Amino acid sequence: MKIKNILFCLFLMLLPAICLGQNFVLTKVSGDKQLAVRGTEIKNELVVRLTDNEQNPVANAKVDFIIADGSSETIQKRQVLTDERGYAKSKIFINKKTEDKLTIVADVADFLSVPVYFNVSILSKSWIFIMVATMLGGAALLLFGMFKVNSAFQQIAGQNIRAILTKFTNTRLKGFFTGFIVTGINQSSTATLLLQITLTSAGVMTFFQAMSVTIGASVGSTVTGQLVAFKLVDYALIITAVGYFLSFFSKKRKIIEIGDAIFGFGLLFFGMKLMSDSMLPITLNNELLATIADLQSPFWLIVIGIIFTIFTQSSGATVGIIIVLASSGILSLLQGICICLGAQIGTCSTAMVASLTQPRSGKRVMLWHLGYQILGVVLVYPFISFVYYKGELCWTYFVKYFTSTFIFSNDIARQIAMSHTLVTLFTAFIILPIVPLLHKLIMFVYPSSAVEKHFGTAFIDEKYIEEPEKALKLSKQEIERLSEIVSDVMKDSINALKTRHEIVIEKIKYKCLQISNLADEIIPYLTKVGQNELTENQSQRETMLLYIVADFEQIADIINRNIIYISQEKMRRHLRFSDEGLKDLKHMHNIVYTNCSKIIDAFIKEDEVLAREVSDDIDKLNEIMHELKRNHIARLHAGLQESIDTSSLHLDVLDQYMKINETLLDIAINIYDV
Repeated sequence: MKIKNILFCLFLMLLPAICLGQNFVLTKVSGDKQLAVRGTEIKNELVVRLTDNEQNPVANAKVDFIIADGSSETIQKRQVLTDERGYAKSKIFINKKTEDKLTIVADVADFLSVPVYFNVSILSKSWIFIMVATMLGGAALLLFGMFKVNSAFQQIAGQNIRAILTKFTNTRLKGFFTGFIVTGINQSSTATLLLQITLTSAGVMTFFQAMSVTIGASVGSTVTGQLVAFKLVDYALIITAVGYFLSFFSKKRKIIEIGDAIFGFGLLFFGMKLMSDSMLPITLNNELLATIADLQSPFWLIVIGIIFTIFTQSSGATVGIIIVLASSGILSLLQGICICLGAQIGTCSTAMVASLTQPRSGKRVMLWHLGYQILGVVLVYPFISFVYYKGELCWTYFVKYFTSTFIFSNDIARQIAMSHTLVTLFTAFIILPIVPLLHKLIMFVYPSSAVEKHFGTAFIDEKYIEEPEKALKLSKQEIERLSEIVSDVMKDSINALKTRHEIVIEKIKYKCLQISNLADEIIPYLTKVGQNELTENQSQRETMLLYIVADFEQIADIINRNIIYISQEKMRRHLRFSDEGLKDLKHMHNIVYTNCSKIIDAFIKEDEVLAREVSDDIDKLNEIMHELKRNHIARLHAGLQESIDTSSLHLDVLDQYMKINETLLDIAINIYDV
């Protein structure tokens, strides 16, 4: 018999009572909305009470507990007599074939009364394992999705991120918005902080610039929570599919990387959905919910947030999980707010470890970031602990008011997300104007060491702009300094192809950034010098220096954008060059590096003979290039798997070194044509 048939029969039985007026009242006391495990008896008794119209208990009345189980044609029924106080209690056995939802009807057999209904959620015997596994799997997908987004963003922006952080942070407001935008896109304040530490340690970014970027990054890190609160988890699989197919079917590198970023977002949201679904047993466990509800201390909730974020290594992930828990009814608004505050501090843990090997300037950035996050929590702490307004804690009242008034929502997910954002904005509003004072204080408490120095031009000086001869001489010295860094980058480029360690690649990237920064200062300087009245010889030298700076920068750009990309692609696909193939690449590198050294010597010594020597060797290099390609094809024909797997990468490396040599030839021509 189906559920609808049972309910219909009950309706017919109760029709006289409905028409004539009921004589007795059956009341549900306890046992509703509980969890049960298939193949076992329910944990809590189902309790009802029977009274007459005058609220007097009715004893020895027969109460039937009927299971309306839609998965079976049979009806389980248990009859119990009421005690002297009118109570009837029963436990029902749940058979193994019962569906996930179960309705139990309690009805009085001999008296007219309206039946009551108990709803029970059914779990399998291994429900704890399934819940934990689903939560861990969801957390893994969430964290992997965040890593994927950040990695794809790094590939898309590449060197541009570093350039943006150094060139668009010269004022506090620019630094704030730069930190906000970069972190909002890459979904990781930790990644932004690590970049700041490295750039400051390399001397291409000042601590003062880093302070404003940190403030903006703190606000940008709240974007994840806002996205989760918009219920994008409901479209997780669609977002994942769009990202995957965009990446899979495209042949353009940029489109592939954009697809990877979208794919990462989809995984992030799908992980949150899995975690949300796994919370059902907790939401139905009243005892556990009561235990969680008892934890109301803001201090300890903040500590929990710190510890949890150290574990997840992402404040965005923590906030997303907290929003999921709050939306499921497990956490209250105050609990969610406090744990998110702890997440702001906990997110500093990765950078703290990374800064241990950095110089004093890098450690200072980390300490500022940690201090700023703690300061933000301290500023709002009174309003979540003991300062009340209209009988409610000030901050929770304000968050509810703000969300309902300006976001037009009373949803707890929106309230927690807005609280996370508002805390960072509130802190930024107070701290950003006094950054100069805080900078002086921090530099006084933790001063620069003797070896700490900002990287920049060392020779050119604006006061010599109107003295062309002096200015050209200083410019040449600056370019000589730049060429030494180019030589280092060229020398290390082969190590990037051999290594499986990202630190080698990062070292090259930051040297390339130093080259770019120097070129960006030298070229405008030479342009201003060229606006003077120059002799013919001075004009030729000024033009030559401009060309040579551009060529040196182009060499660094080829290595940074192309050779480094090849190296990262090899690492990403877990490939390795064959021993013979790597030997050929080293041979090509040695020839080009030797030419690079000769050109730099020729430029420094103004040696036209040495410059022509490099120029005359171009035919010889072409022959070597063809020979190395023939060697590679021979390895392919021999079926050497490593050569087959890395074929396109191997040939691309040879082409990139050839492009570098062609650029060196341009420099040589400029040297002996002056």
